[in-house]
Amino acid sequence: MDKNQSLRKDLIEAWKRYVDDSYTCDDLALVMDSIVDDDNLQEFSEVFDSEGNRVLTNLPLPPEDRKKAYRREAAQLLAEYESKQATQTIQIAFDEVPSRNRIVRFRKIWYAAAAILLLGLLIPAVYLYVKPIAEQTVQYVEELTGRGEIKTVFLPDMTEVTLNVGSRIKYPANFIGDERSVELHGEALFDVIHDPDRPFIVKTENMNITVVGTVFGVKEYSDDLFSSVSVASGKVEVDLSDGKMMLEQNRQLKMDKDTRNIEIMNIDADNYLSWTTGTLYFHRTPIREVVNILNRHFPQIDIELAEGEYNNLMITGKYNKVTQPDNIIKGIVYTLRLKYKKTGNKYVLYREE
Repeated sequence: MDKNQSLRKDLIEAWKRYVDDSYTCDDLALVMDSIVDDDNLQEFSEVFDSEGNRVLTNLPLPPEDRKKAYRREAAQLLAEYESKQATQTIQIAFDEVPSRNRIVRFRKIWYAAAAILLLGLLIPAVYLYVKPIAEQTVQYVEELTGRGEIKTVFLPDMTEVTLNVGSRIKYPANFIGDERSVELHGEALFDVIHDPDRPFIVKTENMNITVVGTVFGVKEYSDDLFSSVSVASGKVEVDLSDGKMMLEQNRQLKMDKDTRNIEIMNIDADNYLSWTTGTLYFHRTPIREVVNILNRHFPQIDIELAEGEYNNLMITGKYNKVTQPDNIIKGIVYTLRLKYKKTGNKYVLYREE
């Protein structure tokens, strides 16, 4: 038996022991090294064909939400795997017969998918094995929204984020390690994929919010008076400079950024997150903050407050964004007994002397 045949036999046996969870450290090193080389996928194919059905039959089924996360992460990893293959794009017309090369390439991708699902998403572990964490260069992605723009973003773990107007989120191109951390400036709704082994953390200027899997909103614009966290389902932990607080469904933490005073309230979270469906909701919202919100949501106008004292003026109500901003402004000034001057698209609100 030549050297290559001997190595191939050793690799197949190492794969078998890995799949059977009876591997040694040497087996693990051999398996890890083989994963990063496409030429060794044949060995995995043979092991999967002979051992895969038995192993999969005996594996306990993960919870439904974990299976969903696996499927999403596998899809993302396969997309990355596909993009890193030959630069030529595969396009197969409905009336075209696939060539042998295409079939081989699709089989490689299928094997990679099977490896991910069978071995518990091994690819991230392989990456850490090949390149130690200390040597990795983490690449970040930034998504922004302008005035009047709302955008939905899917993070690497397929957590869904809806960015409100004038907001920015920064996150790693791949979540590596024991937590999933993102930075937020502005406002966003998070629908977090459940993963008890890797908590999800939203970092803002004034607080960190930690969750495992839940739906919640975070609001922290630099020019607003208050920061807030509103929980629609599940539970979140809010870490402030002076302590930690736990919030459950339909609870909101609201912090005055100047005084650092904190208020925790019972709310209907759907109201506070209704901006995702085109409704602006105000509850005892200071007029200065209302002006900021209207300016962010209606880029075609510019609203200012004239000099004066407005701290005691607050708005409560709902406004549909389909409504013309002129009508919303008229309703607000009428409610607060203000006046306004309009020049072109600019509105100046002021108190009557």
